Amino acid sequence: VGLLAGFQEIHAYELTITDTLSPLSDRRPLRPETRYITLHTTEGSTVGAMAKLQRYGEAHYLVGAGGEVFRIVDQTKIATHAGRSMWEGRSPMDHYSIGIEVAGYHDQDMNAAQYAALRELLRQLKYRYHIKDKDILAHCMVAYGRPNRFHPEEHRGRKRCGMLFSRPEVRKR
Repeated sequence: VGLLAGFQEIHAYELTITDTLSPLSDRRPLRPETRYITLHTTEGSTVGAMAKLQRYGEAHYLVGAGGEVFRIVDQTKIATHAGRSMWEGRSPMDHYSIGIEVAGYHDQDMNAAQYAALRELLRQLKYRYHIKDKDILAHCMVAYGRPNRFHPEEHRGRKRCGMLFSRPEVRKR
């Protein structure tokens, strides 16, 4: 008993993923390479985000407000989650990354259930695809804009999607 004094039992979070595949999932081509995971915020509710994501096949996973995880597009296929995007010279990011949407807003923290679910989903995907922590990106990091009257060249835009995930304290959790 003395050897176990102060020892806390660690419980693994049991992740249940519910398939709610987009009708477009079957028609999407295989992703040629998986080097990154791109995190997004839905900027709305789970229900509204689910409808949009399913309709357009815009993410591989959705982490709901209650910590539930839904698969929208088969993880081996291309989901159109990153739009006009580039990282380390690769573009578009849809061809190189798995997209995860988290129900909520870019300027509001996730709740405990979402942290637990996202942490476990990331752990599984990192293991399967050999992805390092540094290669888990926020959408705001990879999105860029077209030339316009304010910026004569292609540029990193003012996109806020997933901004929460670029904060060091959130990444640490």
